[in-house]
Amino acid sequence: MTRIKAAFFDIDGTLVSLKTKVYPPSARAAIARLRENGVQCFVATGRSKFEIASEHLLDGIAFDGYLTNNGQDAYSADGKLLYGTPLDPGDAAALLDWVERTGAACWMVSAEQSLLNRFDADVEAAMVSIHTQPPTLGDLRPMLQKPIYKIVLFVPKAELEQALLLAPHSRTTQWFPCGHDVISVEGGKRNAMLGVLARCGLTAQEAIAFGDSENDVEMLRAAGIGVAMANGTPDALAAADYVAPDCDDDGLARALTHFGLI
Repeated sequence: MTRIKAAFFDIDGTLVSLKTKVYPPSARAAIARLRENGVQCFVATGRSKFEIASEHLLDGIAFDGYLTNNGQDAYSADGKLLYGTPLDPGDAAALLDWVERTGAACWMVSAEQSLLNRFDADVEAAMVSIHTQPPTLGDLRPMLQKPIYKIVLFVPKAELEQALLLAPHSRTTQWFPCGHDVISVEGGKRNAMLGVLARCGLTAQEAIAFGDSENDVEMLRAAGIGVAMANGTPDALAAADYVAPDCDDDGLARALTHFGLI
């Protein structure tokens, strides 16, 4: 087996328990040991850097970098942009026009801001599911003056399909029944992982990736070793080379031990 030199970790349901909202002590110890063993460790999450900081999700764990917004952007530990694929400006503008016409709830994320246009029952349910406070309410229109890395639409699937007709350079990943991330067709965790690996002089075969949901599938398939958590979705489990125990059962640390990485 090719020596593993980089590891990528989803947050919710992988690093951090969906039940307790915190990571198990075994995960922090495992990642520290992994880095001591010369493996570069990266977060790969659908969350923005604003959420990670405000929710204190990973306080106490040191990483070499962060792939955020489902791989739309990636940063080094000191905040330097390593990779970025913002939404097509025309797509972002057309989607916001649609949001304003339909009254849909929409969350928009740039490199500088994270704003929500309105709070409703769908937003509340989605935020509760990931134990996160809703973003700040604000006017989304001025945000279009800067690159937009992610638009979240809180709508049923049928309405989402209507919106996507206006955004030919975009695609979606789903993280809640009414929670859909709209990202660039060139985005996604897989492409961000490959971009960061290239900057590090590494290949996908030298990486191990951990995830539990639909937005992890491409990354799990591309990595030399793809690990899904036992609490993962059927598509994540099917994409993995190995299924680790549940996140709440020290699955991350046990998987790294299984592969002899710690």
